[in-house]
Amino acid sequence: MTTATGTLTGPRALSCYTANLAAYLEHRDPGSLDTIARTVHLAVRTLPDDALAVSHHAEPLHRLPRDGELRHACTRSPMTLLRELDEELERHGRIVVFASSATLPWSIARSGRGAPHLLLVDGHDGERRHVVDEFSAQLPDGRQEPFAGWIDDDALIAVMRPDPAPPREHALRDEHAFGVPLPRPPVGTYRWLSLGAGGVPGESLSEHWRVGAESALTTLRDFWSELAEHPGRARFLDDMWAASQHHTFRYARLLRVEQPGDEDAAVFRTAASAWTDLPMALHFAARSAARGRARPAVVTTTFDHLIAAELAAQRLLDGYGYRSAP
Repeated sequence: MTTATGTLTGPRALSCYTANLAAYLEHRDPGSLDTIARTVHLAVRTLPDDALAVSHHAEPLHRLPRDGELRHACTRSPMTLLRELDEELERHGRIVVFASSATLPWSIARSGRGAPHLLLVDGHDGERRHVVDEFSAQLPDGRQEPFAGWIDDDALIAVMRPDPAPPREHALRDEHAFGVPLPRPPVGTYRWLSLGAGGVPGESLSEHWRVGAESALTTLRDFWSELAEHPGRARFLDDMWAASQHHTFRYARLLRVEQPGDEDAAVFRTAASAWTDLPMALHFAARSAARGRARPAVVTTTFDHLIAAELAAQRLLDGYGYRSAP
């Protein structure tokens, strides 16, 4: 994934995890998109195996203020899967399922093993399910457009087929998809989200996380400045694209809903532009490093500009009811 779409303010402006989850939440609470925008944040944690964990949501998205809590559900049996999905549809009218971008019939991606991808299922007619995919992005293979249509049971089972050995970056994205670390279901299972009664909130980010513009972005600047020495870090570039999407969505939503004055609007647009530039600069740096021509100055300059722009915006965010860094 390459560029962010900062002009959109609906689910299609979000990432491959959040877009369809946001569509699910919007059906239950029309104000959920504003809630997502107001609680976008960036928290990062570097791990000993040269991996990167990222949290994008200050308020965990699996906790629904009025309706309970979304929980992981899973099975190894395709027949059990279909039965459980039908029961969830009967109870709640729609359901979020885990799929892979590599198996989606409407996906334009033709390279790689694919990546985890949430889908919305909102209808059932005999041996068919109605599937909605709000995700839209510019991919290496072209423009991925949203999809809505009917697929049969075999096709649904195929798109939900589990990865028997998910790579580290996919496991980390799964674990932190809602903003806080949640245990993943066993590897090799079909997965979906089931709506149940709310529990006692217990998940939170530990003290090992770096949160906010200065702390998180400085950590990322150091992480990405060493691409030449650590080429394996490039597998986490999609996490930076997702951060770009979420932050440009936040600013686009703020500008549309709050309609700030010209001076504040200019600050927010500058921050959104800096976020849009981030994934493009990092992809350029990664390609250069792979060719033996490291560009640490590109990384440093890009992050320094983003840090300055984001800090300027955060001085204004609280006044509009948007979360600023602690």
